[in-house]
Amino acid sequence: MPYSIKPESIKTSEPWLNPRRIHRQALLLAIALWLGYAATIATPGMRDRFGHLKGADFLHAYILGSIALDHRADALYDATAQRAIGERLVPASAGDYFLPVYGPQYSLFWAPFALLPYAWAAALWMLLSAVIYAACCYAIWSTCPNLHSQASTVALAAAAFPGFFSLITFGQNSALAIAAFTAAYFALRARRALLAGFCLGLLAFKPQLAVVPAFVFTIAALRPPTRRAAGKVVLGAILSLTLQFAITYAWYGRTPFIAYAHVLTHIGSAAKILEPKPYLMHSFRAFWNLLLPWSSVAFGLYILSAAVVVGLAIANWSEPAPLHRRFAVMLLATVLVAPHLTVYDLVILAPAFLWIADSLVADPSPRQAWLLYLSFLLPFAGPLAMYTHVQLSVICLALLTLTQAANKAHGAFTEN
Repeated sequence: MPYSIKPESIKTSEPWLNPRRIHRQALLLAIALWLGYAATIATPGMRDRFGHLKGADFLHAYILGSIALDHRADALYDATAQRAIGERLVPASAGDYFLPVYGPQYSLFWAPFALLPYAWAAALWMLLSAVIYAACCYAIWSTCPNLHSQASTVALAAAAFPGFFSLITFGQNSALAIAAFTAAYFALRARRALLAGFCLGLLAFKPQLAVVPAFVFTIAALRPPTRRAAGKVVLGAILSLTLQFAITYAWYGRTPFIAYAHVLTHIGSAAKILEPKPYLMHSFRAFWNLLLPWSSVAFGLYILSAAVVVGLAIANWSEPAPLHRRFAVMLLATVLVAPHLTVYDLVILAPAFLWIADSLVADPSPRQAWLLYLSFLLPFAGPLAMYTHVQLSVICLALLTLTQAANKAHGAFTEN
């Protein structure tokens, strides 16, 4: 009698990327990262075990807040004056300095923090950053029905995300950026385009993150199917900028605006100061600069690749696809195109990664799953680019953007 195999005895092999494995990896990564960080800052005084000021980049915000409290318009773009203020307020910061490149309105946000001692202000901002990030992730997760059964895994992955870890350890300000993008998404979802534009206008403090949205909505405002809603978004952004600058003018007068215009026109010459560690950068510009020794060729390729991705984002916005899919492509394009994008700015990709993961649960695609997995992890491998001159994260993010832009989800077009 011939041997036969019963169908129920055949075991289908589970893919390597499965929920249980991802959960375990996220748990181990989160524990390793945050225990390591706790050990790093568990030192007496204001310097960690590596000699870095605790809070690091927050010092610049703290100095600007102090300048705002004193109405010192003359010091907003005076690096020497800011260094002296920093050493006076935080003696342990001696030797640390920053190049002032933020818009004058940025300093006003930090004035309340400057009322506190530096250590308390830095701790408060790190806590607020974590709360803002968690709130944004939760809000986006609530729109992802296929991830509701994976709440613990999502929470662990969010805690282990390189962008979030860097945001906290650097004491940076990118929580404000993810808040602006998340608020804009929900405003568009509620068909409140003017409010969405107002939220996007808040990105003026990091104008490099507003490049792609500006192109997307300006072009969309010229096309009949999206003209009305996109026009309101553009108007909302203009109103937001006008209000920010009006408040700043009332606080400081016109002096800082003249100085800021000078900074913007000469910012290219300060690239090496602004980017002392290019391996921490994760955009097309950083990719080509690391890969090629010829600056003019690298710049040309950056413009070309950025133009392609901007074109994809613009075209994708006009597609009959759900809002979250179009918004995800815009976020991915924003990261790739930004002329200056450091690892902590990757925090704005959290909504895009959640939406993509949600779609993969409903419609599995091994290729896209691996691209998402690597796009999540590879920023940790950034330092390897010092030796290889290849920023692998940018390659994966570019491929992920292409696959997402190519996905034509079914559904009627709605003017969001």
